[in-house]
Amino acid sequence: MIEMIIVCVIMALLMSTLVYRMTSRQGRSFDTTIDQVGDLLMMYALRSEHSRNQIGLMIDPDRAALLLMRRDSGTNATGQPMWAMDPMVRGVRLPDFMDLDDLEVRVDGDRADLIEWPLSAMPGEDRPLIEIELQHDNRTVLLSLPPHALAPQRMEDGVESAPAREPEDLDTTGRWQEDW
Repeated sequence: MIEMIIVCVIMALLMSTLVYRMTSRQGRSFDTTIDQVGDLLMMYALRSEHSRNQIGLMIDPDRAALLLMRRDSGTNATGQPMWAMDPMVRGVRLPDFMDLDDLEVRVDGDRADLIEWPLSAMPGEDRPLIEIELQHDNRTVLLSLPPHALAPQRMEDGVESAPAREPEDLDTTGRWQEDW
């Protein structure tokens, strides 16, 4: 009888660790997806500042992926500009447990549909405020890329993960002579 109780306790412990690992795998995958989308936004910001070609963000519904695109020279048969995936930046594929409805893109506060046409930016020109909201279960994470920033800010459930850095004019504050 004691042996049976010990076996049942060991089985219960193994099952509890297995259930925990299975449920937390989606959470880790969601966190990884958030980090990848943040990296993609950072590359978008860098390319919009320093690239020679026009760049854009686009959603591929067939692969359920967010892609960084670049405009190639020339036009297609209908006269529209040609867009191709940036070969140096890998797209972010959503995990199997997420749908495209769990991804919402807003530009200057308005919802944007990036399936038909990419959100484009010309190098050296001002960018709009880009916000990408990802949802899974009870979690909502907002990645916000302000026009002047090179990296997105992350907010989860209304709490900012890192304080935003605001540009500061060192001449007007009198800090231009400080040692760095």
